[in-house]
Amino acid sequence: MQESLTGRLAALGGVARRRDLVVRRGDVAALQRALSTRAVVRVAHGIYGLPGWSTAAAAAVAHGAALGCVTAVGHAEIAVLQVPVHPHLSVPRSRGRTPSTSRDSIPAVLHRESGRPAGRVVGVRAVPLESALARMLVCCTPGQALVSIDNALHLRRTTTESILRSIPATAAVRARLLLGRADERSRSPLETVARLALRGAGLRVEPGVVIPMVGEVDLVVEGRVVVELDGLAYHSGRREFTEDRRRDRELVIQGFVVLRFTAQDVLADIARVVATVRAALAAPRRR
Repeated sequence: MQESLTGRLAALGGVARRRDLVVRRGDVAALQRALSTRAVVRVAHGIYGLPGWSTAAAAAVAHGAALGCVTAVGHAEIAVLQVPVHPHLSVPRSRGRTPSTSRDSIPAVLHRESGRPAGRVVGVRAVPLESALARMLVCCTPGQALVSIDNALHLRRTTTESILRSIPATAAVRARLLLGRADERSRSPLETVARLALRGAGLRVEPGVVIPMVGEVDLVVEGRVVVELDGLAYHSGRREFTEDRRRDRELVIQGFVVLRFTAQDVLADIARVVATVRAALAAPRRR
């Protein structure tokens, strides 16, 4: 019986209310046995989860809500620039605000949205990806929203048109204008952050440019400077290191200036990255 109960809990997303978990004769005893062996743990008042339960799942169950906005995007395995301190949840606009011990114990950012089903959500569910990305355009910083949107577009998980249709009617025009800055050619969050900063500085930037004898480079600025952004996941091996140097040599032969930046460079001091690119562009060309 314990395996059946933990299996039911897993099917509900790993966290569930007692009333959704205890539905058959013997489930009460099975729950007590599972708790005693730590196969199931008590998350909050009336809420239980499998070991390793996530805060986002617990918050969704406690609030009777669906994962929304940036939290739903991360749940869909789309890149997120910064995980929020508290999970973001989607609830019907008509949902009441009655006090609750379980809700108070797990804080969350609630997005009261029109069109959400008024019924209680059973288990852990998430809003559609395009709806979550559209909400990010309203809720998050431009950089955070575009990092996730670029990644979703690059992976072909959604389209610009689908996101546009999902933007709330009451959203400011800024959200639609921001969506117009998304670019599916950006292959990583680092590329998106650097592209936005360089374009914000008034520079012409093209992502994902294919150059003969080299292949695809991350960014080409003003047609002269190639900016390569090295994340450890793709540049830590000997083969990758050797290939990067071959590419750099070929780019120099073809007349490009090559600048390489690490994730730390981009995420910790993007202003210095922009200044370095500007300096490279200002340097006189030599014969």
